[in-house]
Amino acid sequence: MPFPPVSWWRQASSAQHITFDLAEHYQKMSYRNRYYLAAPAGKMLMSLPLEKGRNQRIPVQEVRLSERDVWQDNHWKTIVSLYGRAPFFEHFSHQLEPLFRQPFALLHDFNKAGIILVTQLLKLPLIFDETRQFIERYPDDITDLRHGLRPQQPAAVPEYYQVFADRTGFQSDCSILDLLFCEGPYAAVWLRQE
Repeated sequence: MPFPPVSWWRQASSAQHITFDLAEHYQKMSYRNRYYLAAPAGKMLMSLPLEKGRNQRIPVQEVRLSERDVWQDNHWKTIVSLYGRAPFFEHFSHQLEPLFRQPFALLHDFNKAGIILVTQLLKLPLIFDETRQFIERYPDDITDLRHGLRPQQPAAVPEYYQVFADRTGFQSDCSILDLLFCEGPYAAVWLRQE
């Protein structure tokens, strides 16, 4: 997931250990190549273009990003446009921008780089691992975040300041970028609230 929604981060930050499942098959209509930002007209979908489109039946580790589009530049310009006046945009933008300037061939490489970067920015004590062997069902003591979150059914999360809330009201379960730019370092504390 590129910049997963805050509901994912709330669960992940309490799990402390994150395993990227590179053997699972890519699932269309999931967060695997999309994230949502709060915009003046409501939530805005940001989609990473895939080389063979979204109807792929291959492991996530093989899903390639399209090289034909200038999606990284477009995504960064949109982020600057939406969050340039957010309280903590300048605090974090110089650390995030390079992610949108370096080339990534594989979807999972971009997603993992974004998750690790946000973890570092928020100083979350998370440990990362990868598995290249598909496990259909994990034991009950392991939180499996692969299937529980769906963009079509955003989770309700506690409200925090958002740039366009005066126009649209609070937009629930946007990307972690929204929380990061609006709440700054406090986002780490907010993620652990009940």
